[in-house]
Amino acid sequence: MAVLCGNSGEVCWTKYGSYPIHRPYCHEAALRILLACLESHANRYKRYIQPLLSVHMDFYIRVFVRVFTSAAEIKCSASKQAYVWQSQGCDSWWLQPVGQVHHKGNSLKHLPGNGPAVPAQRCPESGSGFLMGGPIWARPIHDQEWVACLLQQMEAEQGRYAQFTRIKGILTSVLEELPDVPLYYNVHDMCKSVRCTPPRAEQLRSAIIN
Repeated sequence: MAVLCGNSGEVCWTKYGSYPIHRPYCHEAALRILLACLESHANRYKRYIQPLLSVHMDFYIRVFVRVFTSAAEIKCSASKQAYVWQSQGCDSWWLQPVGQVHHKGNSLKHLPGNGPAVPAQRCPESGSGFLMGGPIWARPIHDQEWVACLLQQMEAEQGRYAQFTRIKGILTSVLEELPDVPLYYNVHDMCKSVRCTPPRAEQLRSAIIN
């Protein structure tokens, strides 16, 4: 886990083919690095993955994926991954897709991703330089429908699970995530950057909802 979270970037590169960045989102990035590694290995055998559930807890991570075979689908693999440009002076970051797919009628054209993703040579927020990490998996890391069915089945048989309450909490949190938004910002770290007092979680959620 420590390797995937950025404590030993060179080791992560040699084992997983991706360079991690040690930032507040490092645990989610660890999941995405592992998924990108699985996709890369599957592609060598004309296969690709579909993540069902990806979680981190305590000091380990677990990913559950389906593996399919398709020589055509693996050509889209590069468009499912991205590099991360991380500001060295604040928590701002940008994603740069490795590849892109253009649809033209019934045909697909696979091209390199556009770049650079950053708006300038220096971070517009802090004026500092950037770190570049990745590639990471940039598509959803859960299948929301599959997780919902799993939770429903577990609730019907909760007597069979000693850790039902904890597992239910994890799956419920997964269902509340935005499926198509990679990584996240930490409110306390953002407030530290602008030197202000962090708002209470209830106030922040109320402001977003309203």
